[in-house]
Amino acid sequence: MLMNATGATLVCLGPSSGFEVRPILRRKPAPGEIEVAVAAASVNPIDVRRAQGYGRRLLSLVGAGRFPMVLGNDFAGTVTALGDNVDAFKIGDPVYGAKPPSAEGTHASYVLVKAAHALPARAGQDLQALAALPYSFVTMWLAVRGAGLTRQNAAEKRVLVHGAAGSLGTLALQMLSAWGASVTAIARPSDFVACREAGALEVVDSSSKPFAMLSRMFDATLNFATWDDDLALIDALRDGALGHATSVHPLLANFDELGWVRGVLKTLSDKRRHRAALPKNGRYVWTVFKPETPALQELRELVEQRRVGLPIAVREPLVGAAQALEHVKKGRRGRALILPS
Repeated sequence: MLMNATGATLVCLGPSSGFEVRPILRRKPAPGEIEVAVAAASVNPIDVRRAQGYGRRLLSLVGAGRFPMVLGNDFAGTVTALGDNVDAFKIGDPVYGAKPPSAEGTHASYVLVKAAHALPARAGQDLQALAALPYSFVTMWLAVRGAGLTRQNAAEKRVLVHGAAGSLGTLALQMLSAWGASVTAIARPSDFVACREAGALEVVDSSSKPFAMLSRMFDATLNFATWDDDLALIDALRDGALGHATSVHPLLANFDELGWVRGVLKTLSDKRRHRAALPKNGRYVWTVFKPETPALQELRELVEQRRVGLPIAVREPLVGAAQALEHVKKGRRGRALILPS
C-alpha cells in the first residue's frame, strides 16, 4: 500500500548520469518491518563505488545492482510506521541501524527496514553520531569474528590492524581495546595520536614498509587497507595463530571484470593462494557486509558504554549530497552524513 509522498530520496541514475532528488513513494511496512523518518544517513566508500557501477553483477542477485537506485546502508531517525508482528518498537521511538544492500537505500527522508536491523536509541542521544556507526561497525565486527576473535577470547591477544585510522580500523581499535586485546596499528604518522586515543598500544608507520619487522608476531591480523598487503599481513601471524580477515578483497571486482565463470575461478584461486600462506589451522575470511544481530547488539552495548564513536566532518542535506560523496571519494578524514529531513 502506498502512503503520502511527503519526503524525498536521492536517486543515483548511473555512472555517467549523476544524482537526482525525487519525491519518495512511501509504502506501508511489510510484516516485520518498520518505517523510519531518517534524520541522518552516512556515506560510505561502498556508496561511492556502487555509484560508479562497482559490484553490479553480484549485487544484482539481491536486487541491488540496477540503476536507478538509492544508495546508503546506515540510518538513524524516528519510527513513523510499524508492520505487523513488530513488538520491539512503537511509533515515535528513536532508532539507528543498518540496511542490507538494496536499490532502496537509506539516502532518503523515509526508509523501510527490518525491525531486526534497528536498534533503540536513548532519548536525547545524538542521532547523527549514531548514523555514522552501523555499516562500518558491522563490517569490522564480521572481520574480527572471521579472524577468530571474540569478546570471550580476545584478552591479551596480539592483534595487528592495517588501515587503523579509517572508520573500520578506528572501530576495531576501540572494540578490541575494550575487549582487552593488545593492538598494534599500522597507519601514517599523522594518524598516530588518533590511533593511540582509539586504543592502540603500539603504532607502526605504514609508509616505512613495516611488514618485515612484524613477521610471525600476532594472534590475529585484520586488513582494512589494501589487498596488495594481504599476504604480508598473513605472514605476520605466529604459529598457532587464530587467523586473518580482510574487508578489501577482490570479490566484487572479480565478477565485474571477468564475468560469472572466470570470476568464480579467479576468486577461488585468490582465496586458495592466500589460505595456503596461513599458519596451520589458521582462519581466513573475506568480509562481506550483512547486518547480523550479534554485531548490532555488540554495537549497542559499546555505544551505551561510550566506547565507540567516529568523528563527523561533513553534514549535507539531500540537495548537497554531492559534497558528502566527494569527501568520501577523496578519502578525507571524518565521516560524511546526509541529513534528509
